[in-house]
Amino acid sequence: MLRFAAALAAVSLTGAASAQSSGFGLEEVRLGVAAHDLTDHSEDGPQIVGDLVFSSPDFLERIWSPRPFLSANISTQGYTNLVTAGLAWEYGVTDRLSLEASFGLSYNDGVLEVYPDRDGPVEAQRIKDTRALLGSDWLFRTGFAADYALNDSWSMGVFYEHHSHGQILASGRNQGLDELGLRMSYRFR
Repeated sequence: MLRFAAALAAVSLTGAASAQSSGFGLEEVRLGVAAHDLTDHSEDGPQIVGDLVFSSPDFLERIWSPRPFLSANISTQGYTNLVTAGLAWEYGVTDRLSLEASFGLSYNDGVLEVYPDRDGPVEAQRIKDTRALLGSDWLFRTGFAADYALNDSWSMGVFYEHHSHGQILASGRNQGLDELGLRMSYRFR
């Protein structure tokens, strides 16, 4: 987790300079905490969530100028970690309140399936009881958020994410993961 925080800080500092000089660059950095696995509660414990959000390149104007993002969800309990790349559409409700919908593709290091023949029945049951069985290394990620601007650079918000393969990227197990959290954002101006 410390390595992720250091990498996020390094990318933020180098990306901030490129955001100033080009049309496509790092525009926003977010850091939050989320309740992990809300639906099944197999994997309890908070997730640390960090996002890098980039300005929308011109070629995305046709689809309402979403902002590309990279995200990492790090388990504080040693459970499933996720990294995501995707697009986020922002809608300003007022000068300070904005809503966001996002879609992406995530990669996880979670448990795909249990194997009683390999692991034994006791260990297989322990895995079923303590881990979400995701069925695929690759998952779709959908998200929704509401953010309130505290000033020109800082905002705080609430977000929800759902990670699942939807029987499209794989077949079989698909418990998925749902996360609900709070975040602080810094937007480079």
